[in-house]
Amino acid sequence: MGFQCPECNNKTLKIIYRIELPSDARSDEITLQVIRCGGCNFEGIAIYEESRRGALDSATIAHYGYTLDSQALKSIKALIKRCPEPANPWCACDNHQKLNERDKFGRWVRPGFTSEQKTFTRNL
Repeated sequence: MGFQCPECNNKTLKIIYRIELPSDARSDEITLQVIRCGGCNFEGIAIYEESRRGALDSATIAHYGYTLDSQALKSIKALIKRCPEPANPWCACDNHQKLNERDKFGRWVRPGFTSEQKTFTRNL
């Protein structure tokens, strides 16, 4: 079963590409994902972030998505596909470096995301 698509509301949204990125000032795990709906062909970006900072049994997980224009999405897909080790957050390839931009606080910058964009939650 897939995730719920924000366009057609069917549970046919799947991860088609992913790349693991190094931890940042906020999250211990960061995964950038390209998602596609098998029903309506919607495509977008999903982010999985997990932080295990704090109490021993506490973890904060965020899994959300957002849309990008087709050119930006195409560019991200190409970078992920060209990476020789997308499951290795410490891969030193140029593609990982381009997708691993940080702000002045050491937090990862979501590619193509602007403050005006709306996010959607990843619902099973």
